[in-house]
Amino acid sequence: ITAEAAVKRADKATQAASQAANLATSSRADAERAAKEATEARHDAEKAREASARANEAAEAALDDAQTKLEEAEAYLVEVKSKPGCAHGALWWIERELHEQKAYLPESKGGYRKKN
Repeated sequence: ITAEAAVKRADKATQAASQAANLATSSRADAERAAKEATEARHDAEKAREASARANEAAEAALDDAQTKLEEAEAYLVEVKSKPGCAHGALWWIERELHEQKAYLPESKGGYRKKN
């Protein structure tokens, strides 16, 4: 091997190493960008999970409040029915409306199973 051939071979090896270094640098930048996007997506998912938990708590509180008000209304209806001189037709209608509304509650919350 002549010195000239050795220099050419060394230049080729240097160019290959330079290309590999550039490829590694760009791959590293891509990996860092992907890691940053994944971190942001994880934070977004955590925020969505927290918002979902708050909405679930609010829905449960509203359901409990509605259940309490339904029980109060039924107790008041029984009280009014026990008094003399009440309008039985109107009370029947109110009682029927309450009964129909229970059809839309789950059985675990005081509803009943509709018959087909």
